[in-house]
Amino acid sequence: MRSTRRRGIGHEAEGGLAVILVLLVVLALVLGGWVAAYAGANGKVPRGTSVAGVDIGGRDRLAAAAALAHGLRLQGQEPITVTVGAVTTQVAPADAGLSVDYAGTVAKALGPRSWDPRRLWSYYAGGDELTPVVHVDQGRLEALLNVLDEKAGQPARDAGISLAGGQIALTEPQNGVQVDHARAAQALVDAYTAGHTSAVLPLLISQPDVDQADLETALTTIANPAVAAPVTLAFAGSQVTLQPRQYADLLSIVDKDGALALDVDSAGLAALVDPAAQDTQPVDASMVLQGAAPAVVPAVAGQSYDEPGVAAAFLQAVTADGAARTVPVTGSPTKASFTTRDAKHLGVTEPVATFTVPVPSTVGPTFADAVSRLSGALLRPGDTFSFNARVGAVAGSGTRLATAAWNAGLLAGLTSVARTASPSYADDLPAGRDAMVDAATDLQMRNDTPHGVLLSARLVPGAPGSPGSVVVDAWSTKTYDVSVTASAPYAATPRTTVPSADPACVPAPGADGFSVDLVRTVTQVGNPAAVSSDTVTTTYQPTPAVVCQPAQ
Repeated sequence: MRSTRRRGIGHEAEGGLAVILVLLVVLALVLGGWVAAYAGANGKVPRGTSVAGVDIGGRDRLAAAAALAHGLRLQGQEPITVTVGAVTTQVAPADAGLSVDYAGTVAKALGPRSWDPRRLWSYYAGGDELTPVVHVDQGRLEALLNVLDEKAGQPARDAGISLAGGQIALTEPQNGVQVDHARAAQALVDAYTAGHTSAVLPLLISQPDVDQADLETALTTIANPAVAAPVTLAFAGSQVTLQPRQYADLLSIVDKDGALALDVDSAGLAALVDPAAQDTQPVDASMVLQGAAPAVVPAVAGQSYDEPGVAAAFLQAVTADGAARTVPVTGSPTKASFTTRDAKHLGVTEPVATFTVPVPSTVGPTFADAVSRLSGALLRPGDTFSFNARVGAVAGSGTRLATAAWNAGLLAGLTSVARTASPSYADDLPAGRDAMVDAATDLQMRNDTPHGVLLSARLVPGAPGSPGSVVVDAWSTKTYDVSVTASAPYAATPRTTVPSADPACVPAPGADGFSVDLVRTVTQVGNPAAVSSDTVTTTYQPTPAVVCQPAQ
């Protein structure tokens, strides 16, 4: 009888262990191969990789870059034949700012490190044909495109208008062509990258900035009005009118922000107008009597004109219609040296002195005019009054007006600078207080007081055939009390007697000469102590007596 052996559980376990061992061995072999494959491919370009026909496969980074630089050395420098419109020219890649980035190209071929089997397979199974990475110097590329634009492009022609000689001449707008910089730059880079030796660069139609619509608008609103009528420039004290034939050649119609605008040769315009000649001088503040009190006459600013101000006013007027073609010119104010505020601070508020001198009934309009010229004389502190400068020549009785002015000034505290008495005494004037004036003899007084002094004068007529009088008042702030006393005449000089047999002889009593002292004492108001005291000595020459005798 045949016996059979049966496997037990122990035998099955032995078989399973063997299978596991086999699998582990296979896995180890696979992993080892995988690691070996990774180690062999790590940092190297996949085998069979080429760039523009240059094989760089199987090399590490440095070796691949060196091989690529050697292989593309000549190819990367070959000129590119560029066609732009009707212009064909050759361009060196370096002039276009194009060069191969060898390191960048190798990095592109290497790709990232990876344990991916597919990446390892691509290394051993063979790489691809790659295009080089191109470095672009944008500045040089743009400069080249600008040069090509100058050669092949045609700038658009803006519309324009000329007003030369007062005649309107039009320039019609015209489209232009120019290199399409964005697309042209890409075409050059693409050609260089692909290794092509020629490239066609596209052009664009360029529109003029100033087109037909702008031309028609400018013709209606600028050109036609500009030469239609005269322009008047109004200054503070004058006007200047310019005819179109005078200024037309100074005008130009220019492109401004894509539209036509009028411009003017400001220097040429200034030569016609002479802005400085239109300046007005400032007028100092002054004081007058209004009613019974002093009043300030405000200062008036002057105006100074310049070239830009004249040009601005002209451009405003030249395209206007009708009355709007007369335009005020804006000037720069020039300040008066003595302002309204200065006048108000002078303290001229009240009468401080007055003096009256009799005048003959025969004085006429010329004397009245001299009185008017004297009235309103204003002396600021430190000023010196000159009768001749203020009043001028006085025909007859000038000494009487000067005498009234001098005495009013003395009583107001003014300092006598120049005063000349009459050579001989006139018995209707106070002795020692007269002042003579003529073309060579002036009366001068200085204001040494802390306030301004205003002199006012008025003529008081007498009854018909009777003497009148001239009155001079001084106005200020009363700071001083002034007293003036005259001494008795002394040092008499006897008159002489002159006989005359002239049939027209007029007898005259004559007068003795003498001297007299005038003493002025100045005190502060409320304080009797003298601030100053001065003496003026006047010596009058004798006047001979005339005795008429019968002819022999």
